[in-house]
Amino acid sequence: MTISLTDREIDMVLDACSQYMEILGEGEDTHDYTVYTIETGLGSALRKIGKGRNISNVYRKYKTVTNYPSFEEWMKMKREAENND
Repeated sequence: MTISLTDREIDMVLDACSQYMEILGEGEDTHDYTVYTIETGLGSALRKIGKGRNISNVYRKYKTVTNYPSFEEWMKMKREAENND
């Protein structure tokens, strides 16, 4: 599916996502889920729609993948990585 957005619409989407991540990232219960959404699709989506804007640099490290882990699998991988450090 292809959609067309105006520059203003793209800016509004990027602003809303940034605010969403800031607010949810501060909450103890939502921090991990916010990071999960960024790492498993939201970051790469924002990188794509923010291309050519300053915000795209923030999400540059997020690659487009097609096989996302579930939140539970992601949390398990995160805990294992923290234990290995």
